[in-house]
Amino acid sequence: MKICHVINDLSRGGAETHLYSLVKLQIEGGYDVSILLLGKDQLNFVSLESQFNDLNVNLLRFKGPKKLQGINPLSIYRGIGYFKNNKFDIIHTHTPRSDLLVYISNLFISNKSKRIVTIHGKYGTYLQGNYFIDLLRKIFVKQQSKIWKTAANVIVISESIKDWLKELNPSINPTVIPYGIEVQPMTNKKPKTSTLGYLGKLNKNKGIEDLIDVYANLLKKENFNKLEPNLLIGGVGSENYIKSLNKKISNKNIQFLGYVEDRFSFFNSIEIFIFPSYSEGLGLVLLEAMSYGVLCITRDVTPMNSIINNGENGFLFKDNNELLEKIEKALELNSSEKDNMVKSALEKIEKSYSIMQMYLSIDKAYN
Repeated sequence: MKICHVINDLSRGGAETHLYSLVKLQIEGGYDVSILLLGKDQLNFVSLESQFNDLNVNLLRFKGPKKLQGINPLSIYRGIGYFKNNKFDIIHTHTPRSDLLVYISNLFISNKSKRIVTIHGKYGTYLQGNYFIDLLRKIFVKQQSKIWKTAANVIVISESIKDWLKELNPSINPTVIPYGIEVQPMTNKKPKTSTLGYLGKLNKNKGIEDLIDVYANLLKKENFNKLEPNLLIGGVGSENYIKSLNKKISNKNIQFLGYVEDRFSFFNSIEIFIFPSYSEGLGLVLLEAMSYGVLCITRDVTPMNSIINNGENGFLFKDNNELLEKIEKALELNSSEKDNMVKSALEKIEKSYSIMQMYLSIDKAYN
């Protein structure tokens, strides 16, 4: 089978990490896989291009103006030629721009490839802070749903995205296929200090400011002030946003790590992973933390509250006061209680978020 994945770029995020896992398995399965990138990787973000190159995948990146990247007339012209010449069995798109490019290109191709769309998030619902931009995004997504309807199969990565999509366009009947992840063998574990951690993109939607505020309040409590738990924040974001976060910090125990290449060392160095994001397509890094055997605390919103069962395999919180309460509770767990919660989290990963299960489900969606 000849497959082409189309995505904006390879700046590391949930969709790009998922694509890497999927392409790796497809190549191992004997498929001929190509990737079309619509433009340059984002500034201040780490690219996965070298990892994809190691897979010996066919990689093509369109060049052109930043505005309307991938959907300007030149890109559409090149897309028509690229798809005509390569005659793919499957074209699998992963972003709204790639959906639009492939849809328009197909209008000019007689022997059309089978179009598969994966929707990785509730587009147009994430916090941007600008009313008019947010409104335009919502209008764009509503129109975009008409394009999704014409695909052979629409995949969503969580039930919450399915519900959002059905409300947006009831005529679409998507298939839910969550991201897959491997349970990580934790060998040579070092004793963990009372360290809290966050890993992921740094932007307003991720709730990092809430985490910093709650951490400051934690240290005001006498029993935890003596313990002095560290807070490690890994990830990248815009220069202006990082500056705004630094202005909030007055405690030396908070460390900004920047991009974290060695995920094993990061997760092995923390006791509790905190994921305060307001909105996610699924929350791949939450699954990743669970797979490394780290106790997790996350916001009580969909879809994270379908992954974490409060008090069973992690903790959920609704606001900053409750986050503070759950961090205290997690730090006070004895080793047996903590081990039971971690074991339950690993069982959840193996049962519901297996990487092979994800691969086979997508393969079925292609046929």
